[in-house]
Amino acid sequence: METHGYTGGSRRSRRKAIPGTCGLHRGPIGFANLMVNEHDGTIVFDPHVTGECLVTLDEQSARTLRDTLTEWLG
Repeated sequence: METHGYTGGSRRSRRKAIPGTCGLHRGPIGFANLMVNEHDGTIVFDPHVTGECLVTLDEQSARTLRDTLTEWLG
């Protein structure tokens, strides 16, 4: 699995697993873990924590996502 430079230690705080549901595999809530990493201003989403399909956001895109979620969730 690709780790994008993470070796543990202090950088571990910039990594978070978020339980979710995969529409393709139709598992129960929490079935699919989404690993979110931050590395040098880039946010990487790793669905299923396999390293096979990564969604990468630059800083501006990540801020847009943050603002959108804040708007939706209040």
